[in-house]
Amino acid sequence: MERAPETLVVDASVVVKWFVPEEDSEKAVRLRDRHVEGSLTLTAPDLVIYEVINALTHHPEVSDEDLHRDVEALFMIDLDLVPPSTDLMISISERARKLSISIYDSSYLTLAELLATNLVTADKRLHEKAEDKGLVLMLEDLNHNWTL
Repeated sequence: MERAPETLVVDASVVVKWFVPEEDSEKAVRLRDRHVEGSLTLTAPDLVIYEVINALTHHPEVSDEDLHRDVEALFMIDLDLVPPSTDLMISISERARKLSISIYDSSYLTLAELLATNLVTADKRLHEKAEDKGLVLMLEDLNHNWTL
């Protein structure tokens, strides 16, 4: 049996599912719960906070009360957030140009590569654009045993 990674990078497409019921939300919540329990560390570039709160702010089913509660919960989950640095941003921008993707998407890919782990995403377009398909795991493909 393969050992599950100790750290995974998650992008906003996964984190939003913690708060808004969507396809594969149960898989996203299972990742979150493992992080909260301490059996897995979830990390992301700090821009994930802005992306998730933006998505929740503009979601038609998220009330003001829900939004306030979700913002508080997002910080209480205590994701391992990585701030930008000169070296990191150079790597991110180089990958963004090479793959013709946004700086935002590149930040998740680059972080996963730098940490020698996987990015978990629900973004099929990002998965398709990734040069190293083994680096990017689709949330929909994860099961309880971490096999694809």
